[in-house]
Amino acid sequence: MGSTLILWSHQLHPQYVAEARINPKQDDIVLVDSTDQWTYYHFHKQRIVLHLSAMHHYVASLKQAGWRAKVIQAPTFLQAVQSIPNRIMFEPTNHYEQAWVEALKPLTLLKDPIFLIDTQTWPTLLPKHKPWKLDPLYRQFRQQFHILMDQDQPIGGQYSFDSDNRKPPTDDLTFIQPLWFTPDTITRQQIQDVLLRFPTHPGTLDTFAYPVTREQALESLSHFLTFRLPTFGDHQDAMLSDQPWMSHSLISSSLNLGLLSPLEVIQSAEKQYQLGQAPLAATEGFIRQILGWREYVRGVYLVFGPSYLSVNHFQHERPLPDFYYSGDTAMQCLNTTIHETIHHAYNHHIQRLMVLSNYANLAEVKPQDLNRWFNEMYIDSAEWVVAANVLGMGLHADGGKMATKPYIASGAYIHKMSNYCDQCAYQVTLKTGDKACPFNALYWHYIASKKTLLKNNPRMGMMIRVWEKMDPEDQQALLKQARKHLS
Repeated sequence: MGSTLILWSHQLHPQYVAEARINPKQDDIVLVDSTDQWTYYHFHKQRIVLHLSAMHHYVASLKQAGWRAKVIQAPTFLQAVQSIPNRIMFEPTNHYEQAWVEALKPLTLLKDPIFLIDTQTWPTLLPKHKPWKLDPLYRQFRQQFHILMDQDQPIGGQYSFDSDNRKPPTDDLTFIQPLWFTPDTITRQQIQDVLLRFPTHPGTLDTFAYPVTREQALESLSHFLTFRLPTFGDHQDAMLSDQPWMSHSLISSSLNLGLLSPLEVIQSAEKQYQLGQAPLAATEGFIRQILGWREYVRGVYLVFGPSYLSVNHFQHERPLPDFYYSGDTAMQCLNTTIHETIHHAYNHHIQRLMVLSNYANLAEVKPQDLNRWFNEMYIDSAEWVVAANVLGMGLHADGGKMATKPYIASGAYIHKMSNYCDQCAYQVTLKTGDKACPFNALYWHYIASKKTLLKNNPRMGMMIRVWEKMDPEDQQALLKQARKHLS
C-alpha cells in the first residue's frame, strides 16, 4: 500500500512534492476543501476563491504530470483526511492547523521546506530574555544567504536604505499598472461556488484577478521586477486615493500560497539590480520585506506560541467600529482604504499600519478584534503573518517585544504621505471642533492616557514632554474632543 501526501492550500510549490520523496506509481496526493478552513476566520470571498482555485489548478497540473491527485471536500479538515492511511504532511505554521495535525497522529510529519529560517532555529534567534530587533537578524540573513553582498560587506556600504524609501507623493506621480489575470473556467466555477457556500462573508468578487497558478505567479513576478521594481522604492510609503497599487509587488498572496518561494523571489530581484535594471535602494527595500520582515513575523509567532493572540498591553476593550466592514465613514483615509479592502482584499503596508492600525490603536480598539479583521479581510492573510504585524507592530499590544515603539500618528502624517485629506469632510489642521480631524485629538488622548506606560520608551519621551508642557486648557480641550469622538 502506498502513502498519501496531504497538502494544505498554502503548500502549492513543487518543492513540497519533491521533498516528500513520493512515487507517482504508488502514492497519492490530496488537497482538502474543508469548510472549517474557510470559516475559522470569516474570510473575504476573494481569499477563499484564491485558495480553492489555486488548489484545483494545482491538482489539474499534477494529474497532467502523471500523479494521482484530488481535492477532497468535507465539513472539517479532520473528517476529510482521518480515514486516509499512511499519511504524509508538512508542518503548517498556523497554530490552529498544528492542532488539527496533532489530532491526526500517527503520521509522517516533515519540515516545511519553503521558509528560509527553520522552525527550530527561531527560539535561538529570539531568546525570550532579550529584546528583539529586526535589524541584526536581517543583517545575519543577508550574510547567511549572501544576498546583495560584496564578499562579507553589504553592497552600497550599508544594509538598509529605508530612509531613501519614504518620499511623500507628488502631483505628477504615476505608476505602471500591475499584471492581472482574467478568471478562467476553474476560477469562475469557484467564484460561483463561494457565492453559494459563503454568502455572508465580506468582500466582492467581481474584481478578482489574482494569480492562481505557479505560471501566473511567475509571470506576475517578472512583470513587477521588469516594470515596477524600479519605481517601488522612493514612494513605497505614499498613499493616493486613485492609486491603490502604487508600485507594490502584489505577490504576497502568491508567496503565502506557495506559488512562489521566498528565495526565488529574492534572488530574482537581486539579479535585476545586478543587471542594472533596478536601483539599489528599491531592490534592498523589496528584499528586506521578504528576507527580513516576513521571516521575522513568523519567528515571533512561533516563539510566542498561541498565547500571543491574547496580548493586550494597554488593556484596550472598545469594539471595532462597524465602518471597518462597510467603509461608511466621513474620514476619507479610512473610507478609501476600507473600500479598497472590500473590493480587492488588499491594501499596501502603510495603509494597513498608519491608517487602519493607527486609528484602531488611537481609538482603543480591542487588539483581538482588529487582529480578526486583518485575518478576515486580506487576500494574503494567514494567522502567522497577521499576528505580529497587527498585535506587535500595529498596536504595540505585546508591550514592545517585537517593535520599539507604538506606530501612532496624528492627521499630519496622513496629510504628508497621502492626498486623502484633500477630499475629507474634516480639516487636518484643526485639533478641536466639529470639523477637526479625529486623528489629532485621539493622538494626544493616547499620549496622555499612556504616558505612564510609555515614559521609559526613549522613542516616545519627546512627545510626552510636549504634552506635559502644553497649556492645561488646551490639554482639556483635546481630551474632551477625543472623548466625544470615542463615545
